[in-house]
Amino acid sequence: MLNIAICDDDIQTTGQIEMMIQKIAKRNFADVDIEVFWNGESLADSVVAGDGDDIIYLDIEMNNEDGISTAKRIRKYDKNVLIIYVTSHENYMKESFSVRPFQFLVKPVSEKQMETCFIAAYEDINSGDFYFRYSYQRMNHKVLIRDILYFESSKRKVFIVTREEIFEFYGKLNEIENSLKVCKISFLRVHQSFLVNYKHIKGQSYDFVVMDNGKKISISEDRRKLISEQYCSMEDTYYVDR
Repeated sequence: MLNIAICDDDIQTTGQIEMMIQKIAKRNFADVDIEVFWNGESLADSVVAGDGDDIIYLDIEMNNEDGISTAKRIRKYDKNVLIIYVTSHENYMKESFSVRPFQFLVKPVSEKQMETCFIAAYEDINSGDFYFRYSYQRMNHKVLIRDILYFESSKRKVFIVTREEIFEFYGKLNEIENSLKVCKISFLRVHQSFLVNYKHIKGQSYDFVVMDNGKKISISEDRRKLISEQYCSMEDTYYVDR
C-alpha cells in the first residue's frame, strides 16, 4: 500500500490530482491510499501525529502556511517522505532546496507528466535493497538503511548508530562504503572512522557535521574540500518536469 497525501488550497486542483493519481495507480497495478488536505497546517499536523506518508503532492503558495514552511515542519519528523511540488510558481525552486523535493511539477500538469513523476517516485520507494545486512556472533542481522545515522569504525569493530539503538559487528568501513554505493541513499565518508547518512545531517560546517541526534562529527582535514563539494551538490539536486 502506497500512502499518498495531496495538499492544495484549491479544491478543484486537489480533485484533479486525486483523480489522475487513482487512474495512474490503477494502470500501473499500484495499491494507493490517498488523503487530501486543503491547508499546510493540517498536513503537517498529520505528519507530526505519526500518519506516515510515502509521497506528498504539495502546492507552494497557499493561505496561512505556505508549502515551503509546511515542508520544513514535515522534514523535522520525516526525512524520507518524497515531496513533490505541484505549483504555478517556478520562482520558489531555489527556496525549496532545503527540504529536498523529489520533483517540481509546474501547473497545469498533464496526466502524462503526472504519470512519469508517479512511476519515478514508485520505483524510488520500491527499488533496491533497503536493508544493510551483517553477521555478528554467528547470527545474521539487518538494519533499515534509511534509519542509519552513521557508521563508526573503532579498531576492528564497526558500530551502526540509529536513533534508537547501536549495533556492532566486525568489519571494514571501506568495504561498507563500497557496498552502499548501489544504494539510493547517499553516505559521506567525512572521516577515516565515520561514514554518515546524508539524509540525517542536520548541519554542516567547514570542519564538522552535526547529525540528527546532536552528534558532532569532525571532517578530516584532507576530506574537507571534497565533503563540502559533495554536500553542496546534494543540496542543489532537484528535478523539473514540464
